[in-house]
Amino acid sequence: MVRIPHFSEVVIMSTVCEHCGYRSNEVKTGGEVPEKGRKITLKVQTKEDLSRDILKAESCSLACPELSLTVEPGTLGGRFTTIEGLLTQVRDDLRANVFDTGDQGVQGGDSMASQERVKWSEFFGRLDKAIDGDVPFTCILQDPLAGSYVQSFCAPEPDPQIEVEEYERTAEEEEELGLTDLKTEGYNDEVTDRVEMEE
Repeated sequence: MVRIPHFSEVVIMSTVCEHCGYRSNEVKTGGEVPEKGRKITLKVQTKEDLSRDILKAESCSLACPELSLTVEPGTLGGRFTTIEGLLTQVRDDLRANVFDTGDQGVQGGDSMASQERVKWSEFFGRLDKAIDGDVPFTCILQDPLAGSYVQSFCAPEPDPQIEVEEYERTAEEEEELGLTDLKTEGYNDEVTDRVEMEE
């Protein structure tokens, strides 16, 4: 259990294989399901902004419009890292999936069309510049369970580079999260009725 200042407690699970050295970590937020989702918009303007801690919950999507980057909920699982660390992981995972050709880097496989290869190379070039702190960009976290967080450099005062807004979840988000079928009141009555019918 780790307490994140000005946010909440989270569980960090870590796995290390003694045989091959594989390492993995995942973060889970707990507590009750909030009534509304949360959208966090961070304006990354300097290299220092890349060092901000970020908790991206499993239910959270990530978008960086200037980088043409969108990461859907469930991708990467839950992560507690920095902005730079999260972008680096996204870049490395995408590069491995797009250019899964060993040490050829951005060359791509023989079957990739040259126009597509150029498009991917430009995308990774923009992402590399963002990771190096050479270009400003916006980072948008949209979490229907409000379990994500971006470190404020001004806490407890408002950070002028972070905008936080609560929003009503869509019916689709409610369905995907299993909240439409969730019953927290009167369920004992239903179970009692079923048992009596079976007798």
